Amino acid sequence: MELLERTLEAHGGARRWQDVHAIMARVSLGGFGLATRLQPSPVQGVEVSALAAWPSVTLTGWPEPDRVAHCQPNRAWITYRDGRLVTERTAPGAKLRSYAHWLWWDYLDVLYYAGNVLWQSLCLPFALLREGCHVTELPPLQVGGERLHRLAFTYPADIPCLRRSHVLCVDAAGTMRRLDFSPRAGLPLLRVAQRFTGHESVSGFTVPAYHRMYPCLPGARVMPLGPLAWIDVDDISVTWVS
Repeated sequence: MELLERTLEAHGGARRWQDVHAIMARVSLGGFGLATRLQPSPVQGVEVSALAAWPSVTLTGWPEPDRVAHCQPNRAWITYRDGRLVTERTAPGAKLRSYAHWLWWDYLDVLYYAGNVLWQSLCLPFALLREGCHVTELPPLQVGGERLHRLAFTYPADIPCLRRSHVLCVDAAGTMRRLDFSPRAGLPLLRVAQRFTGHESVSGFTVPAYHRMYPCLPGARVMPLGPLAWIDVDDISVTWVS
């Protein structure tokens, strides 16, 4: 698929990605959607490591300086730095969507949400190479004076995500501009656009440093409101498969 190949090449190339073990960064995360769960800015300047081959994310020094948080598809848990367990939750996604957690999130809820959104944000567009990921090119769309080329994709069942079906929008060069989806943690009809800006070159890859998630109007127009969520990524680095 020509558009997919162009998008992968614009961000460093599929062959280079095959040699990546993990992406590491210093991350801050917050926004209105989290504030409504009584978590206005839950992640501030935290060291994050996301494995390239598998949805596994580690937050070092969170939620307390002496602790480490881990998120994988079917488990979220927090340890002390020496490995002793503090707390854990199996099937954290089901708990997050329960009525009891609709208005308030605890640390494990935030961890599951952050782990999902950070793995996807740091590993796109190369997550589309995963076996079982179905990708289809859609007609281009004109939004706000910008022509967006679009790839609709559905993650396989083994990847936890805010929603399995997404639309990745890129510019003519293949650079990611936004990701449209309907989050599980939101209202059933809510459509969200995750905008990517501040692209940086890191170890041969092009990575967006700023992510802002806005509610969408019909026609993919972004509502002129504050972001539902925001992610700032700094000190990005890559470790390679040995």
